[in-house]
Amino acid sequence: MKRVIDMSLKGEKIACFGDSTTWGDNGIGTGGNQISWTTQIKPLVKASEVTNLGVKGSRMGIKADRTDSFVERWQRGIDLSGDVIVVFGGVNDFERAVPLGKMGSEDPHTFYGAVNTLVTGIVGRYPEAQVVFLTPCKSGGIVRKGLPPFYQKNEVGEYEEAYADAVLEVCAHYAVPTIDLFRTSGISPLIPEQQKLYMPDGLHYSCAGYGRLAHRIAAGLNALTYFED
Repeated sequence: MKRVIDMSLKGEKIACFGDSTTWGDNGIGTGGNQISWTTQIKPLVKASEVTNLGVKGSRMGIKADRTDSFVERWQRGIDLSGDVIVVFGGVNDFERAVPLGKMGSEDPHTFYGAVNTLVTGIVGRYPEAQVVFLTPCKSGGIVRKGLPPFYQKNEVGEYEEAYADAVLEVCAHYAVPTIDLFRTSGISPLIPEQQKLYMPDGLHYSCAGYGRLAHRIAAGLNALTYFED
């Protein structure tokens, strides 16, 4: 019988499936994996490997104008092999008005359906991995691009909070752990001093902002994961 000996991620492999917030976009053209939370979290949790699978602009749900949604990448067989699989998305679904849908939907053209597809698919393909979903952080929006802040409705009449809650609801249904960054990221676009320091364009993060996210995510992962000898 195996014995639990370590509640840390030391020596484990982490796969990070995400959008521009995983890719490392800082909104001013100088971002990338070198500043992403995925790079900054590695020494914090002492993981042996952290793979950045972020794609800028990717939504969880499918829309006709792009073919790089989380669901489509998943359907094309993206390799998420890892001891821990972190799925972090949803802000682009809100910003680009992917229909929310309803709990129980399996239609990946809706947000609920996309999250359901990803949860069941990822856990089904990697049943021994520890899968953790993160809710999207609060967006300050980008006015010049027509992207609303979290406290305004998008083009389909939904607030960002509804997308964050959908992640929590679907994951709870399947007993998949979550980290609610929408409510607990520690970075607020409503506070000018924090926004300037951590979110240069109101949506993406600076190196310092990604560092702050890395610490928050590391704390969450250490609380939610375990490993056996």
